[in-house]
Amino acid sequence: MSEAPNNASDPDRPSENESAPEGPTPGSEEKPRRRVPVFRPQRMQQQLWVDALLRGGALGALLIAFVALVGTGTGGSAAGVLGAVVLVIGWAVLNRAGAGVARALPQVSATIDQHPGAGEAVLADLLSRRLLPRWVRLMLYHRLALLRHRQQRYGESAAIAQCLLSADRPGPMGRHRANLLLLLVEARLEMGDTLGAWMALHALAHTPVTLNEALQRMALRARYEVMVGHDDAALHLAEQKVRLAELMPGPQCGAFHALLATAAHRAGRAEDHRRWWTRVELLCSDEQIRQLGEGLGVAIAGVAAPDTAAV
Repeated sequence: MSEAPNNASDPDRPSENESAPEGPTPGSEEKPRRRVPVFRPQRMQQQLWVDALLRGGALGALLIAFVALVGTGTGGSAAGVLGAVVLVIGWAVLNRAGAGVARALPQVSATIDQHPGAGEAVLADLLSRRLLPRWVRLMLYHRLALLRHRQQRYGESAAIAQCLLSADRPGPMGRHRANLLLLLVEARLEMGDTLGAWMALHALAHTPVTLNEALQRMALRARYEVMVGHDDAALHLAEQKVRLAELMPGPQCGAFHALLATAAHRAGRAEDHRRWWTRVELLCSDEQIRQLGEGLGVAIAGVAAPDTAAV
């Protein structure tokens, strides 16, 4: 049930009236796109440290120049005016890189959704820049986690999410905590790491979420419970869960009903299994049903089950 990275709302994404940068036109010559290296926590920490060192050094130099300008008493002379202009320009240059990257973040999100290859090239360029504020670089790595998840590189997406969740002074990154936890849960489930998924679900239970995120959390928790055989937990308050699932898009709603049908089949609740599987067949095509069995990480109980066999 791949929902967390693809369907979770992103407050930094541009509106529908804005368009992402288009990919290369057919027949045009395309230069090899830059790639982001395989994620290593040490590299991210090194980049954050270098940014802080360069920005701190540049700010310190500006402050020393300002003190020297005031101390020499040349503030009213032509040299003083020139010095003040230089200080203002220096301050603007110091913040220019971070401001430009921050403005590009919504467009990066849209590019990742529509053209993942182009999105990776953009991220490779932005991540290679220096003098970025800490929060801007963390937000870039958040976009990289979404990209890797979309590319089904779950080991990397989980590693990035884990580093961002444990980062000191997250700044605006803090409002993406629920999104990162959803991504982490799904990545752990895709890798078969049920213990890691449970730990992320536990943290997610104590994190404020939007309605859309709450629906995703419910679906991922049901997937975890069915994967580990906790069918009674998956079926607890099932009717209430079904009503909430109706708020999901069709394929996600169908996948959730497939999980409930599987739990009901294993629990011997034939009537519930038949009823929920009928919803799966209404909401999902045969191909989507086949993909459910491959993508959910569980053996879904459907048409071949004894209580739904041919009459």
